[in-house]
Amino acid sequence: MNPGGQHEAGHSDPQSDIAASSITPITKNGDLILEYLASSDSPLAVSRKWQVASELLSSNSPYFQALLDPTKFSEGRHFNTQKQAWNESQDSNVLSQHTLPTVTLPAIQPTRMCGEDAIELFLRILCLESTEETEKAAFENQLKYQSSSLVARLIELADSFNSPRIVRDMLRRVGYSYGKAKSAPLTKFNAALLSAKEDRIRQIIFISTFLGDARVTRVMTHTLIVVGSKFWTNGLESPEGDYLRWKYLPNGLEEEIYHRRQLVLNTITDIQAHFLRVYGGMEDTENTKSTPSRTLGAAFTTSAPALLHSRQFQCRGGFNNASQCDLFQLGQMVRFFSVRAKTIFLGSTLLDPDFSETPEDEHILESNNDQSAGPASDITAIISSIKKYPDYPIDEAHTGCGVRRRIMPALECVEKFAWDDRGLLGITPENPDIHAPEASQTLKWTPWAELLRRKHSVDIAFARVTAVYYPSAPSKNVGRAMSQEELARMLFTAAKRDWSAAGAV
Repeated sequence: MNPGGQHEAGHSDPQSDIAASSITPITKNGDLILEYLASSDSPLAVSRKWQVASELLSSNSPYFQALLDPTKFSEGRHFNTQKQAWNESQDSNVLSQHTLPTVTLPAIQPTRMCGEDAIELFLRILCLESTEETEKAAFENQLKYQSSSLVARLIELADSFNSPRIVRDMLRRVGYSYGKAKSAPLTKFNAALLSAKEDRIRQIIFISTFLGDARVTRVMTHTLIVVGSKFWTNGLESPEGDYLRWKYLPNGLEEEIYHRRQLVLNTITDIQAHFLRVYGGMEDTENTKSTPSRTLGAAFTTSAPALLHSRQFQCRGGFNNASQCDLFQLGQMVRFFSVRAKTIFLGSTLLDPDFSETPEDEHILESNNDQSAGPASDITAIISSIKKYPDYPIDEAHTGCGVRRRIMPALECVEKFAWDDRGLLGITPENPDIHAPEASQTLKWTPWAELLRRKHSVDIAFARVTAVYYPSAPSKNVGRAMSQEELARMLFTAAKRDWSAAGAV
């Protein structure tokens, strides 16, 4: 084969027959062979070839339109020369597939990472107009149920080749099912999504944002917020080296999902901190709203009123050992949260966290062998572990003095938002203008960070948000009806949360 990929007239050898048989016909009467070398640096690189229609490639893809233009690139000039020679050498009734003009696809990062199967699928979409109706229907039905991994790589490739519109239109037309064989839509959050692989969750988010499918985007970003990511172990960092975009979601999605998850985890931490403060006598009494009608331990005021000026005891019994009861409950909370739920840790503020008397190698070995497992990453599992908190009465007279009955409503308030099948924690993109140019169809949504600037506070009672207070009217209860999605945003972005009424009995 000469540099142009064309055999000399009259010359035949076994290798040419092998080459011809290895060509995959995308368009049966196509006038171009696209060749791709999976690794151009290796002499043993496997070549893939597809027979395609140059006219369809150029009309459906700006990338191929430029590549095959003889006035712009050497590939286009070379193709034009080969095509003229091929037309002159062929009999009118004989088509020789292996002598067709050949253009080599560059082995650039997108083609290497997306793979040959994504390249072939992309070419089939570009040349679908040349396919017979029965084959076209079969292809569209097959495309509808393709795996999320392949379709996500297809989208990555289409973006790299500046040809996203035809791929988007095709996926929308066939009603792409995100790799689900059954017709059940991904528009409702459920327990099955918690066991889905992270790559699949990310791929579906990537695909749904590309298609403008806001409902699926909301549910799947909610899922990723709840289950967490293996990439967030050391905070929010982009992967090293080359990576496909769903590994670190583009357009600010990764940052927003991570930020919302941290706000939810911070709210769960705030619940624990509230009860540790009140049972430890460390509650901020200056900023706490007076709620005499639901004050706990009111019976204790008749026996020791002087102590109320310094501390509000949480003991419900009103006995003389109320202080011991509170301290006992405080100790049990610290033990449960740190040892069983593993949602808090005890450490020293005096030590440099990077200081160690142990040699570095031994320290690594010890940390690998002795480090206890942390809490679950799944938010629903974290809440479930805290809800296992048992009653710890100091004696039979103090039954009900513990935290369990008070912390349960607060946890259930957070849990109902995490389990809501509408995906209330997720990102809801605004519907893009499908008639706008590709470059202007940027993804938009309401960031939760905007709500943080409002510095509002909320009250929580009976496992729900009962009031929202704004800085402009701090004494006024905002009574207007709010959707559950709004209430979720208000709860998790609040500057202050009053949990004191959450478990009032």
